[in-house]
Amino acid sequence: MKRLFLSITKGEELRFLGHLDFLRTMERAVMRSEIPVAFSEGFNPHMKLSLDSALGVGVTADPLYLEIRLEKDMPVEEVKERLSRQLPKGIVIHSIVEAAPEWPKFVAVFNEDSYEMEGPTVEGAGEEAFREAEKSLEAFNALPSFLYKRVTPKKVREMDVKTMILEPMKVRFTKDRAYLTFSLIRSQTGTVQPKDIWKLLAESFHMPWTPGEFICSRTGTYRNVQGKRLTLSDEGVFEGLLKGK
Repeated sequence: MKRLFLSITKGEELRFLGHLDFLRTMERAVMRSEIPVAFSEGFNPHMKLSLDSALGVGVTADPLYLEIRLEKDMPVEEVKERLSRQLPKGIVIHSIVEAAPEWPKFVAVFNEDSYEMEGPTVEGAGEEAFREAEKSLEAFNALPSFLYKRVTPKKVREMDVKTMILEPMKVRFTKDRAYLTFSLIRSQTGTVQPKDIWKLLAESFHMPWTPGEFICSRTGTYRNVQGKRLTLSDEGVFEGLLKGK
């Protein structure tokens, strides 16, 4: 069974498409392309296709990684050409890597996501408010820890968000909009979400924006090895993770 790792884009046109709907969109495109995709066995067979992680509704990603398993061999370039013809606007295939059988799943490889968030500033905010906000963010970046309570209908979870942020956050302002960039650790045991970062900065550090008004883009996904960022196409991204090594 042939494994293909794809680097694709979930673009602006599909920003508000949820994770399951995006996955179904890819499945329909794969079926229409007539590439020999593999299916699971059993009473309810499903297509062997998986994304590297679930994106929240309203979040774009470039890149987004996708694994497809084929039951029969087909040249990578033919797969790319056939599938590209069937994709809607907003999904672009950047590259396809033929994966070795021993390569692990994405969840075992990638441990960092970078984001950019954008939203309107509060009415009346000006240069002085923006300078104060920059100082507040510097203060947050300098903290050794910061406990944040995420409240959901089912539970309240307290977490130290500073352990999940991999580099100092940066903010810039235009006349009426704010732009925040940061990088988060990806963990199988859970991590803070971008919307939590936007909210806590507004509520606890007086950022001049409304907690629920933003758009979010995931601008990178990496395997971070001692500060060195590796993408799917970089040599050595699977080094040290291969089975039996």
